[in-house]
Amino acid sequence: MFHHLLIVIDDRAKAFRAVLVGLRLARCLAACVTVVFVVPALPGTREARAGSSRDTVTRGRAVFERVRRVASALGVTCTCRFAFGRDLDATTAEVIERNACDLVIVSTDGLRPVRTKAAWR
Repeated sequence: MFHHLLIVIDDRAKAFRAVLVGLRLARCLAACVTVVFVVPALPGTREARAGSSRDTVTRGRAVFERVRRVASALGVTCTCRFAFGRDLDATTAEVIERNACDLVIVSTDGLRPVRTKAAWR
């Protein structure tokens, strides 16, 4: 049925619920998982954006550590990646298209729903 799940999250606290749901589902389906942490480019000066992105990546690494611990405890094969972009919807759509997974899980409390047609090809 589903062999490869894609979980798209950001750094909001409630986004980790999507990870837990996805990993538990993957365990039941014997599927592998790719978790993508979206880092939005924020407006402002180049230095401010770089500092903010660096902070977000640091938080993302901490989330990935937690994801790996949970995945390991559940016996699920899991890959963690970052995605960077100015527009959150477009970045999410690109991640979905690039990863060609069977099922995509996006936290509604984190990222906004993807509205672009490219995401559903």
